[in-house]
Amino acid sequence: ARYEYNSLNRQSSVDPRLSVAYKPGKKGQFSFAYGTFRQSAKNQFLRVNTQLGSERAEHFILNYQIVTDRKTFRVETYYKKYSDLVKYVNGDPYTLSNAGNGYAKGVELFWRDNESIKNVDYWISYSYLDTKRDYLNYPAASIPAFASAHNFSLVYKHFVTAIKSQIGFTYSYASGRPYYNPNLATDQFQSQRTPSYQDLSVNVSYLPKNWLIIYASCTNLLGRDNIFGYQYSAQQNSNGEYVSRAIRQPASHFIFLAVFITFSKNKSVNQLPNL
Repeated sequence: ARYEYNSLNRQSSVDPRLSVAYKPGKKGQFSFAYGTFRQSAKNQFLRVNTQLGSERAEHFILNYQIVTDRKTFRVETYYKKYSDLVKYVNGDPYTLSNAGNGYAKGVELFWRDNESIKNVDYWISYSYLDTKRDYLNYPAASIPAFASAHNFSLVYKHFVTAIKSQIGFTYSYASGRPYYNPNLATDQFQSQRTPSYQDLSVNVSYLPKNWLIIYASCTNLLGRDNIFGYQYSAQQNSNGEYVSRAIRQPASHFIFLAVFITFSKNKSVNQLPNL
């Protein structure tokens, strides 16, 4: 259990925590965790109402994993219940309460293997998220703007001994996130979706010496125009519409060049596993 006292609003709380694990064999393990967690309201809200209580989350997490010397498999499912979230009273940002609530549930999968293919290390991860919150200025329980339902990533590293180099690729995908179009009715709050996010990046590490690595990487190899959301004008135009502007990444590609030097008595140690 955790005891907490907030000197600003003079509120105290005791939150239970529980974590248990069971190993049916040498390599696999089941684990379960439960806990209540609190977080103080942001300063921008406390300046308006110093009596706001801490926001509360109740977690239930079930996990199973198998770990060997060179392979890892993990699956995790969770449910989180949110309460006492900061909420605008009747949409007024200067009248705040702890009447907000919400939930999040989902599943995460992870697989890593650097044994099956010679000189290759790769891992795959996927997550699914179902969440809604009724907080801040939301007129009803809705999917938050930061939430993406599906996320996938693939990382592949191949060390080519003949040229003393490691070549790596990373592919990332995230399904579209919701946003509110003020040109639509309030009952369509957060009903729009951005395009999916996709990125294919490549990196190369050359080792002229074991302690010396020359590294180069480039993001968004295919030049995809990723859009993260939309900003709308504060005032309507002559046609009675709020004009939008897409929020894009600042550059189509980022190129990174670096040299890594390792100082160690153990000459076999370097930064290659982290690149």
